[in-house]
Amino acid sequence: MISARQRALRGFISLALMPLVLAAGNAEGELGDAGTVRGEVNYYQDPVSKAWSHIQVGLADDPMQYQFELACFDESNGDLECLRIFGMSCDSGPDGRLVWWMTAFKGVPEPEWKRIGSQPTCIYSEDPAAFQERLREEVLTAFQEAPIAAGSMVLQPSPHTLVGAHTNVYVEASGQVFEMNLLGQEVRIAVEPTEYTFDYGDGSSYGPAAVPGGPLPESRWGEQTATSHVYGQTGDFPVLVTTFFSGEYSVNGGPLIPIDGRAEVTSPAQVLSVWRTESRNVADNCLVNPTGIGC
Repeated sequence: MISARQRALRGFISLALMPLVLAAGNAEGELGDAGTVRGEVNYYQDPVSKAWSHIQVGLADDPMQYQFELACFDESNGDLECLRIFGMSCDSGPDGRLVWWMTAFKGVPEPEWKRIGSQPTCIYSEDPAAFQERLREEVLTAFQEAPIAAGSMVLQPSPHTLVGAHTNVYVEASGQVFEMNLLGQEVRIAVEPTEYTFDYGDGSSYGPAAVPGGPLPESRWGEQTATSHVYGQTGDFPVLVTTFFSGEYSVNGGPLIPIDGRAEVTSPAQVLSVWRTESRNVADNCLVNPTGIGC
């Protein structure tokens, strides 16, 4: 017989069970019109309507082009008055020359070049004109190989979550600066995070997107966010985020010039265990029945 006290102890106990995993899928494609957007066409399933749609993502190409021209010189003729006005000399190394950094629109038959900044800067090279492309290539390589710190990825909740609940994933990434010497020039490269791709480990991903996500207070865990994900099956999933950085560079203290390209850094994967819950009616607590469900 079950006493009145034992009947009063009836309740529900949630069991965590972990069977096999079935991965959810997504599709990706390439942009057909090259040269307009650096990125991809991603197919994304709306978590509410379950409808699939595609969006073009990526950074728009910089419409400007850049170069430098000799300042205060016309071929082999020097302008002493020009040099006096700026009061500058390039004596930190051999073959120093004053140059203006210039910019103009791409794709224009006769582009109108305009100066960047209010004063020239120095370039150290015997042939500055031929030197430009080499410098541009070296800067791009240095940018892509720089030891950029990966963003810090956070999962809410973690290290466990539930099937069917929204798991919030976000990344914290910051700008960084690198100083180096390239081809005899003092180069400063500044990088900023601009886009993010979230790989949820079950075959689903989101991005590249401009949204890094953000934290939720613990009382709101399970709510949908821009970067949250709902797992359809149980298992252990390696979650990671790739952060894309855009950069600018400055040569010998000159103006900042955009770098044509991006660097990408992937955060270390975090394994997220996805569980499911089941409810069972019980008559006794674990003190009365130590071998009961959930004890």
